Amino acid sequence: MKFKSAFSTYNIIILLLPALLVLLIGIFTEEDSQLIIFPPLGIFALLLVIFTLLYFTTNYEIQKDILIISMFFYKTKIKISEINVLKHSNSIIKTNLYKPGFHHKGIEILYHKYDDIFISPENRDQFIAQLLEINPNIEIKK
Repeated sequence: MKFKSAFSTYNIIILLLPALLVLLIGIFTEEDSQLIIFPPLGIFALLLVIFTLLYFTTNYEIQKDILIISMFFYKTKIKISEINVLKHSNSIIKTNLYKPGFHHKGIEILYHKYDDIFISPENRDQFIAQLLEINPNIEIKK
């Protein structure tokens, strides 16, 4: 079964804030505002396209005994039997190096001995229930 990544409104704020700042600087400067506004807005448009591509290609799929986490060109596979702990996470700041999720509320998956990954499926409870059906030994931490 496939699960899409949940989306947080914080992501929109993070994307729009720099663009608004550049627009305000351009409006309130006395110099030629086109030279100030257009390069950053071009960069912002490029980032928006990349961000949109990443969001629409991010999903989590459970196939038999494997959890497949996909994000654009990157794909990782985790054996569900090797998952030790699922931790609920509601913090905006994450310590994970790899975070293929677009919401600050999600699940931190601890697997193998020291590996972890943060994901944010739209329906966390259903996702966890499916993992527990395959591996009932997974410890759930709130």
